[in-house]
Amino acid sequence: MATIPSRVLFVGLDGGTRAILDPLFDRGWAPNLASLWRRCAVGDLRSTDPMVTPVAWTSFSTGCTPLTHGVHDFNYLDHSDRTVREHDATTVRVPTLWEIVSGLGGSVVSLGLPLTYPAPPVRGLFVAGADAPDPVRAFDQCPEFGRRLRLEVPDYTNKLVWKRRPRTAEEAAEQADRCARIFRAQADAAGKADQQVDWTAMMVHYHNLDSLQHRMWPYFDVDDTGLREAGFTDAVERCVRALDDSIGRLLELAADRDAAVVVASDHGFGPCRSLVNVNGMLRAAGLQRTRVYGTRFRYRAIRVLERLRRWRALREPGASAPAKVRPIDGQISCDWGRTLAFAPFGQLCGNVFLNRDAVSGASADRALDEVVALLRDARDPERGERLFADVYATADRLDVDPAREGMPDVFALSADGYQAQAKWSERYRNTILRPDPGLPATHWLNGVVAIDAPGVQPGRRLEAQLPDLAPTSLALLGLDVPRYMEGRVLQEAFETTIIVHRSETPPRIATEAEPVGDVVAAGVE
Repeated sequence: MATIPSRVLFVGLDGGTRAILDPLFDRGWAPNLASLWRRCAVGDLRSTDPMVTPVAWTSFSTGCTPLTHGVHDFNYLDHSDRTVREHDATTVRVPTLWEIVSGLGGSVVSLGLPLTYPAPPVRGLFVAGADAPDPVRAFDQCPEFGRRLRLEVPDYTNKLVWKRRPRTAEEAAEQADRCARIFRAQADAAGKADQQVDWTAMMVHYHNLDSLQHRMWPYFDVDDTGLREAGFTDAVERCVRALDDSIGRLLELAADRDAAVVVASDHGFGPCRSLVNVNGMLRAAGLQRTRVYGTRFRYRAIRVLERLRRWRALREPGASAPAKVRPIDGQISCDWGRTLAFAPFGQLCGNVFLNRDAVSGASADRALDEVVALLRDARDPERGERLFADVYATADRLDVDPAREGMPDVFALSADGYQAQAKWSERYRNTILRPDPGLPATHWLNGVVAIDAPGVQPGRRLEAQLPDLAPTSLALLGLDVPRYMEGRVLQEAFETTIIVHRSETPPRIATEAEPVGDVVAAGVE
């Protein structure tokens, strides 16, 4: 490489996919992204197993696989008290890219990246993503910056817009206006952060691209599910143009600061052919039994009490949402004396646990084999396609004790076009497959990556995985790559080989959070 950049700007396109981007470039809806793509090394970016937001972005930030960083879904099961708990930044087992840069004397800015709450003690500004308890708590690491944005950029928020599919063109237009304002506010916030922090690494994460595609996929009109409908198609175009305008301003900022640019998505996207009822499959196979009437009442009572607890907690002075710790009995209505397997949580993955109170020893092994065979053989009766891309027993594949790790006994990874779910409405509880008109699209495995940096060969095709981006970015900055990072440096993106130094790193880099009232330096020791 001719020169080493002193900074890297990361653009997080949540759910970004070539299936959408290529047609948008052709239509002229995203000229800034199209121009960037022409000068980048670009390619497919394989998501994680499973391909869900917290797992994927944690792999991006740590350079590690889920087995190493410890995040396997939104939730995990604590066997000690039979509760389902949520992952957050404190459950990530290894240091992130942001902590490494900060620990070496640099400064970071992160705006909206998932699973960064509570924020690590880094130099710079760390604004949490949609998993923060509320928009104010998203700024816990930098409250003064939060107050500034609320005054100067009131449209900035970490919350999602497209929570359901619009019913009318007027509703679509209203949601599109809000989404467009948020996209533009994200560039405004990045500009404000740049004034305050002399950053080494900056991440701006566009989460509403994911929710937009989930609800409005047909109106992108990129495949055989496509629709062109006045009001709806216009709403999509307005959002895309606002997103591109926002990214264009980030690219100007990167050019002004001589920063390299890395664009990444956590997964791809495509049509959702059907939701898949994991617990329904287990019940149909006789591996799970529903509660009798009296115990079903107990299940519902637990759920009501949990909601009451949260409602009361939120009304305390200065309150925020309490930690979500839910008993298994409040997640799934099972007769535990006759249930062998259950899935208490999961989207896009069948997270199946054995009921250790009902099976042990050889009977547990038989139940495990039956679950794996059941899900591995499951097919869409109309299309003949497999519902799961891969199914495996965790202990056999990963050589770990699932109970000790809080992991499922069986992972069943959704195939492209299918969305496995643990939660299922009472009305359809015994329906195995059901298209959801409100969810026309879902996550697919391959996302996108684009790298613009000194020495990059424009047009060079990349085949990358999410853990590759942290080590590549550190090497790009001329920093050592910790040995625990399992990703590789994407040497094929560059005209000449990047010299990579591997280093030993302590389990957690301890840094003190810097005040951000004044400019925080970017220099790396």
